[in-house]
Amino acid sequence: MFRTSHAFAYGIIGLLTVFALFPLFWMVSSSLKSYADIYTFPPVYFPESISLQAYERVLTSTPFAMFFWNSLIVATASTFIGVALACMAGYSLSRARLRGREFLLKAILTAYLFPQILIVVPLFTAISALGLAGTYAGAIIAYITIIFPFSTWMMMAYFSKIPEEIEEAARIDGASSFHIFWRIVLPLAAPGVVTVLIFSFINAWNEFLLSLIILGGGERRTLPVGLFNFIGGEFAQWGEMMAATTMTMLPTLILFLIIQRRLVGGLTAGAVRG
Repeated sequence: MFRTSHAFAYGIIGLLTVFALFPLFWMVSSSLKSYADIYTFPPVYFPESISLQAYERVLTSTPFAMFFWNSLIVATASTFIGVALACMAGYSLSRARLRGREFLLKAILTAYLFPQILIVVPLFTAISALGLAGTYAGAIIAYITIIFPFSTWMMMAYFSKIPEEIEEAARIDGASSFHIFWRIVLPLAAPGVVTVLIFSFINAWNEFLLSLIILGGGERRTLPVGLFNFIGGEFAQWGEMMAATTMTMLPTLILFLIIQRRLVGGLTAGAVRG
């Protein structure tokens, strides 16, 4: 009975995994097909011959490199600035005993849960009033408004698990508040910081709505908006779109695979310290 239940559970997990990974498989497979294979019916799951023509057309005939550079600038800047502000805010909220603290925490959580589409117009109005519409700075500010609430909530929860006795001992030794935060608390919270960085970067990298509204359709379009150009009227460039989407996905996938080991190692080290 024990083995049967485990086999059933693993079978369900396997089916869900196949269901989740199939779109990725179809995307990569379609990007390697010839034009004729893409429109073949019944569909060809594994192309008989691998074709890189779609990738060549994307890299030579479209401004993909420009879109990639725009996304890299906006996503990287908004991630590091947003997470840096969230770390400071989260640490302050985890240690502060001020009146209105609970209201502020609920306000931050509400800001994260608030539907994004409802704040696009007032956010664009504010950014336009600052003269930042269509600029990297405007997009970075808009992205930070999405990154900051959840990152602050996560970091506050992580900082709350760090014993305050460690900080009190450092303060007795003459360490300043900034020194305690930068040299003691932040290294102990490294796994949480890495997790929030990954989450924030992926959100910023995949952001479509704010990028479309703030940056528009000019030369500073990011990859998600640029990919939308492959669909026009009654014709869709499926091969080029799948190739461009595959290349768009690679940075976040590589980043996660690189940081995953460090994340697990940091969690283990944090458990030993505790």
